[in-house]
Amino acid sequence: MMNDASMTRRRVLASGALAGVAGLARAQAPAARVMTLGQVSLSFYAVTGAVVQEVLERLGHPVHLRTGPHDEMFPLLGQGSIDIMAAAWLPEGHAGYWSRYGAQALEVAKLYDGAHFFWAVPDYVPASEVQTIADLAKPDVARRMTREIQGIGTAATITTVSQAAVRAYRLDALGYSLRPGTPGEWLSAYEAAVRDGRWFVFPTWAPQYLNRGGKLRPLRDPQGVLGGVNRGALVAPRARWQELPAPTRAALSRIDLGLDAVNEMDWRVNVDKLTPRDAARAWIGANESRFASWLQA
Repeated sequence: MMNDASMTRRRVLASGALAGVAGLARAQAPAARVMTLGQVSLSFYAVTGAVVQEVLERLGHPVHLRTGPHDEMFPLLGQGSIDIMAAAWLPEGHAGYWSRYGAQALEVAKLYDGAHFFWAVPDYVPASEVQTIADLAKPDVARRMTREIQGIGTAATITTVSQAAVRAYRLDALGYSLRPGTPGEWLSAYEAAVRDGRWFVFPTWAPQYLNRGGKLRPLRDPQGVLGGVNRGALVAPRARWQELPAPTRAALSRIDLGLDAVNEMDWRVNVDKLTPRDAARAWIGANESRFASWLQA
């Protein structure tokens, strides 16, 4: 077992190695090239984008950040008005946006795999009563369930597929409805319902921080209305991508986070109240060798 002095020495050596790699990478990329990074304005996209931003800045690129809802970010990708975007869910999650705006874009890296949309109920709702979306139509369940389902913005895929699920499972005939709203309203509805111990349906996705708490139980979707499994892809306009220095393209293409990393960073933002940049830097600090491998020439 290492003593405290040995562990401290290892951390110092690792930090020095990372700084050396970053310094070499900066020397190989022109500092004057400003990169415009686009991301959807939800916290799990923000932490993912913050890691990408950290990579770019270690390579010597100043970064201009543009954020907004899905229906603002994807047109920027299609117009070539941004250099990089974190992230698009492919092949299904953002298929509609990709078909309209992705013709002149390409996937740069797979940031995480296993992304998906789902409905959940709180863990205090008995699994013997509710296991699938179809179970929400049971008379005893419908009587107890809050039938206004709080969603996020109208341009988000989780909203459109949830509206389709209400119709497909004929829940609208029982008084269920999907109410679009802001991310803040979505989260506040969740917190208030849990605080009051109410039965409710929560339209959500992975990755995001509430999955880490273990208080939500996903419902099976027998009809497959909410879609399948996706990869979270770093994407870029083809023309702007080809203009980037080779070391920058190589480093960006190596980024591979995984769902657990995004859940962890998103938790640090929403529970520990870190900024997305600080959450990303904390994760990088705990995964220095992995991060350094992305920057290697």
